[in-house]
Amino acid sequence: MPKKIDKFWSAALQRAVKRESAGKGSEQWLDVIAARVVKAAADGDMVAAKEIGDRLDGKPVARNEVSGPDGGDIPVGINVAWKE
Repeated sequence: MPKKIDKFWSAALQRAVKRESAGKGSEQWLDVIAARVVKAAADGDMVAAKEIGDRLDGKPVARNEVSGPDGGDIPVGINVAWKE
């Protein structure tokens, strides 16, 4: 069974949200932050725009393509050296 990966950054953000939103309601506080990110993106902040895109559309899937020499098929075979 694979080892669980700890999400330290996520846990720290959750604690900070709870701490900062004490008495205000975390959803309301997160709405304020979301509005600021949207405004920053509208003002040309590409990091904010990328964050919005990643959250709405998901991050792009990395694709790895493997090919042989000159973009052709990968040569497959077994080379056996016989000794007598």
